[in-house]
Amino acid sequence: MTRESASPGFMLNIHAEPDSVQAAFLRRALAALERIASSVPTKTLTEALAAPTDVGSLAQLLSRSEVVGSAITELDPLAPALARGVEHRQTLLKLAGGILSADEAGRILGITRQAVDKRRRAGALLAVREGSDWRYPVCQFEDGEVVAGIPEVVRGFSSSGPWVALDFLLAPDTVLAGRTPLEALKAGDREEVLRLVRGFQGDGFA
Repeated sequence: MTRESASPGFMLNIHAEPDSVQAAFLRRALAALERIASSVPTKTLTEALAAPTDVGSLAQLLSRSEVVGSAITELDPLAPALARGVEHRQTLLKLAGGILSADEAGRILGITRQAVDKRRRAGALLAVREGSDWRYPVCQFEDGEVVAGIPEVVRGFSSSGPWVALDFLLAPDTVLAGRTPLEALKAGDREEVLRLVRGFQGDGFA
């Protein structure tokens, strides 16, 4: 069912039942976005629109608390910090070369979707949540295999979660001569990377 509903001065086709959770969420989100959009400079909105994805545009706008100011913080004081987290995750996925579904990862590895899921549950593959699904960063695959050392990194950060593991893999480190742990793993310097993982574990990151 299509219903035109929005706050005054703004109309949008909402493809949801009027009393559904989806419609309620859209009404609430639109009210917040209208309030924000009406209070920030056009230049800021233009910069946000330059982001390559819808999520990126929203995250970029919400993360700029120094510009958006009370339009956001009055709604939710934690919103800018949450948006920065979303924006950082989008950046990580871009650095990772994107993400794959379980079926796509299985085709690379020559195994079934079920086998991919089994490896994920065992900590042998790095996977991050996208909605209700698990997605697999492209960067962990090379020549039809998982880069050696990835499972140890994933398990080493099991308590912190896959996003922390991905951030670790893609962040340059002076201990590795400015390389990222992922670059070091691909170069065969597995033990150096695993020493770093153990160091993070000692600092309470795993």
